[in-house]
Amino acid sequence: MEEIQIRISLLTLFMNHIYSVCLITVVLLAGIVDAQTTPQTASPTFKLFLIGDAGEGDTTGATLHDLRRKLLENPNSAVVFLGDNCYVNTFHGLIKVEQGGYDGSKTAQRRIMSQLNILREYKGFAYFVPGNHDWFNMANLRRAKKHLLREEKFIEDSMKNFKSLRNEGNVFLPSQGESGPVSRNFNEGRTRVIFIDTYRLIIAESRPNQGDNANELKTFYRDLDTQLNDATAKKQKIIVVAHHPIHAKGKHAQPIVWWQSAVRRFADSNVNYPPYNKMAIRLDSLLKAHHHPDIYYISGHEHSLEYFYDDSLHYIVSGAGSRVDQVDYKDKVNDGEYFIWNEEGFFEIEFYGKYEKILMYHRKDNNSELQVHCLAGCDAGE
Repeated sequence: MEEIQIRISLLTLFMNHIYSVCLITVVLLAGIVDAQTTPQTASPTFKLFLIGDAGEGDTTGATLHDLRRKLLENPNSAVVFLGDNCYVNTFHGLIKVEQGGYDGSKTAQRRIMSQLNILREYKGFAYFVPGNHDWFNMANLRRAKKHLLREEKFIEDSMKNFKSLRNEGNVFLPSQGESGPVSRNFNEGRTRVIFIDTYRLIIAESRPNQGDNANELKTFYRDLDTQLNDATAKKQKIIVVAHHPIHAKGKHAQPIVWWQSAVRRFADSNVNYPPYNKMAIRLDSLLKAHHHPDIYYISGHEHSLEYFYDDSLHYIVSGAGSRVDQVDYKDKVNDGEYFIWNEEGFFEIEFYGKYEKILMYHRKDNNSELQVHCLAGCDAGE
């Protein structure tokens, strides 16, 4: 009898051991499977759409219709229009020199509404950033600000009728002609979008001793550094949105020529113009000083779609909302850079917790299908 009990006890111990080994194996395998499949099967927690320089058409073009479809499909999202929201011919339209911006005319109103109309029934967040054309491309702060404030008022008054939007407060940021930075938190506080007005900074850099320009610059860079420190401490993804690129390729990055230097409203659009160049260097240095792997600097201005990554910073140029520059891209693109020249389009960032996926949408012409390319984080969400 004792021998039988001993055998039963040994058998019980053996079975318990086998059960423990099997249980541990199952748990480990489950962990491996989860680690391998979670990034591929997870849904994004938030999406950010980015389009710039969309202010040329009197009616809503194909690219804006493409964006509208994406917005309606993704209410848990935000869209930022990256400046140059309105192009209007100067000289009362007699000469096609689109150095103007919003002037209150019916043409200008139609061009703003061509963008605003895609936001009808959209249930996310929408914002507009000013560009140099929105400042009427004027270096005189007082005169330029009048045009900017007219556009800001028209956009915000019009968007009050769009009841589906989830915006609170101003939608034109930074407001009142200030340089910023102004921030909004999204994605349950995990993503911070910082809005800045780069043309206001260029004006200040061009005449640092005039008026309040010196104080504007000092306050701006101090406040931006504070926001970056706070976002880093909170482990937030940081998205800086503006109009002018820090790094880009295109006509605004070409060596400046004498006639541009002679006309300020042309010169200050070129990154090689000293005030613009100084602003770009200061911004780039401040962002890189944080060594934060999740900082994105997003702009328009160049009428193309560009993405590249350098020293912990993601650079996106999404300035092909309504016009494109004809560029011989074969002579312009290096290994590891992503560009779409000569085609309109926009960008999307999808957020997956520890991951982001960067998507570029574009179409060759109105009769072609919309194309999408994943440029970074492509293993997330597949």
